[in-house]
Amino acid sequence: MQVTVRGLASQKDFPVAYEDSDLRSDLLHFLRGKGVTIASSCEGEGVCKKCAIQNGWLTCEMTLEEFLKCRPDGVIEISYL
Repeated sequence: MQVTVRGLASQKDFPVAYEDSDLRSDLLHFLRGKGVTIASSCEGEGVCKKCAIQNGWLTCEMTLEEFLKCRPDGVIEISYL
């Protein structure tokens, strides 16, 4: 299974594979673990808001499973990539 990270600045898509065990991980740590650069000066505390993706969702406050329920196509849009 995979999600697609879409860099809005670069207009490039990056496929990112995941396993069932990844579904409960927050997006911030899941994506960083897969080598995707996600800004966050508070390291997941939810304070800096730098890890925002589309719709203002914070990657530190949303699991991969929650994201996929909201966005079944699995496209994660990141403005600065």
